[in-house]
Amino acid sequence: MMSSAPPRDLLRPDEQTTSVVHRGPWTIELRAGQLENIRHLGVLVLRSVRAVVRDENWRTVPSIVDRMHGVDLDAGSLLVEGRTRDERVVLKWLLEVATDGDELSIAYRSEAGSDFLRNRLGLIVLHSPELAGSPIDVSHPAGAVTSTVFPDHISPHQPAVDIRGLDWVVTGDGCSTSCRLGFAGDVFEMEDQRNWTDASYKTYSTPLSLPFPVSVRAGEVIEQSLVLRCVATGAESSELADASGPVMGELVIGDIVRGVTLPALTTTASTAASIHRPDERRRARWAGALLVELDPSWSNWAAALARAIEDADGRPLDVRLVADRVDEVGPVLDALAEHPSLEITRIALFAREDHLAVPEIARSLLSALDERGLDIQVVAGTRAHFTELNRSIGRLDSWRGPMTFSITPFMHDTSGQQMVESISTQREVAENARRLAHGRPLHIGPITLGARFNAVATTPSPTPSGRDLDEGYGAALVAGATDVRSSSASLAAWLLASVAALTGPKVLSLSYLEEWGARSPAHESAEQVLSWLSELEGQPVRSARAPGLTALAAGRTGARSTVVLIGNLRDQPREFRLPGSAVPIVVGPGEVRRFELRCGAGVSDRLAEE
Repeated sequence: MMSSAPPRDLLRPDEQTTSVVHRGPWTIELRAGQLENIRHLGVLVLRSVRAVVRDENWRTVPSIVDRMHGVDLDAGSLLVEGRTRDERVVLKWLLEVATDGDELSIAYRSEAGSDFLRNRLGLIVLHSPELAGSPIDVSHPAGAVTSTVFPDHISPHQPAVDIRGLDWVVTGDGCSTSCRLGFAGDVFEMEDQRNWTDASYKTYSTPLSLPFPVSVRAGEVIEQSLVLRCVATGAESSELADASGPVMGELVIGDIVRGVTLPALTTTASTAASIHRPDERRRARWAGALLVELDPSWSNWAAALARAIEDADGRPLDVRLVADRVDEVGPVLDALAEHPSLEITRIALFAREDHLAVPEIARSLLSALDERGLDIQVVAGTRAHFTELNRSIGRLDSWRGPMTFSITPFMHDTSGQQMVESISTQREVAENARRLAHGRPLHIGPITLGARFNAVATTPSPTPSGRDLDEGYGAALVAGATDVRSSSASLAAWLLASVAALTGPKVLSLSYLEEWGARSPAHESAEQVLSWLSELEGQPVRSARAPGLTALAAGRTGARSTVVLIGNLRDQPREFRLPGSAVPIVVGPGEVRRFELRCGAGVSDRLAEE
């Protein structure tokens, strides 16, 4: 897991400044009013403690910090005062942080200034994914204790419920830290946030087994607290060295990874309003296929399909349909059959309610295709997050064909830190998906920044009102689906890191962002990286590593060269050396550089940048 800051153009404005608070053995980072990277004698014991409000559709209500007191003091309480930044949800909140030797206490108090609906309100605690497999004792309100572990494989369901307290041990660097965390003010439970590519396990207030949403009335006060006690044994720990400075190491290119080739890159048809459609020169040409999502209940689905066919300009379509029954998509299938020269590489049909394409639906779709003389590969799985695939894999056991799921790093947290940390978890998600697939091929995507629809909403999704595309459709109508970082220069390094993380056996395609518009990779650096990657489609992948950098290498056995892409997802320049060279090469924050390894007689003899 990356510990240094991401490039500045991937940060939100409220993340630009991070304060560090020292209290006795405790060190806490303050970022946008959140308590981050909580350390005891230098050992990371909690990833984060946060005050959150989740509305009736599980959207995180944004907050603004009004005042922080005690940041620059060596003793006394630390106070963080904030309020929600939402006209529907008016709430003032206070976090009070105090220490007493090896004990850290955090008290939360909020008062509602308006009536609103909430699904969650109060404290959440994030635990490091490096605890995977570690034992944990769970204390319950009635006094019983359950022994379990932080899940190794990504857990589809809550690994711990009915929590009043947690006991675990953090080990490493010759020391051991025993942690005891107690909660008050509510009953808590834990979920494995790696399901959504968050690098954490989360202990949160208010069990999901209780009915939601809950009405909050103006004047209502909510109070919760936690107390963390830590005891260190063994060698005394110290503050970790800053990992953000220059690193000098040699690029190492290894053997071809058996059974792994670079996946095909695709993109999603733009959902933007017609007014934003660019001229021909601005349309993506790095993508081998164009994925289009269609719901026949939309008034403008026919216009969306027609525009996707035009934008594809001879490239294949990957069609993803959303409907309650197969007969609903009959008009769409008829429209596809009217274009006999149109190549459709894949098709899927997902249910509106659970977002799943299960074997029964897939087989019905196959029959409907046969009736129209359409020979198209059918895909099963989910159009939503990996968690839906993880929880529903039993329903897919009888399906032997390819499977799919989607990814967004911003399900719970839209910070730049989360965006970068999601990369390591994307690798875990891909590994877990292969484990569940049992050899079935995987098509991963759409992979977007903002979620293109709300998979857990309790209110209906927005739909188009006309038959044209003047207002767009799909993600264009969804709050939070558009993120300004899609136009950042450093998105290039993120895309490279994501492709490197997701590439593996049986991963046949990766679909990124939209082809044009506000949700496309608009910066020329991102477009260049995607073009470089598309040129390597189907090439065997070689093992590659460079300290503090992303390294991806691909080239055939016996070929004259191997292409190497090096990216930097940190906020500081990084240095490395080419094999056999003493000359440092600098890669700037968010930058990606391309090299070619020239081979002679099966031996790598030199690297040359292009």
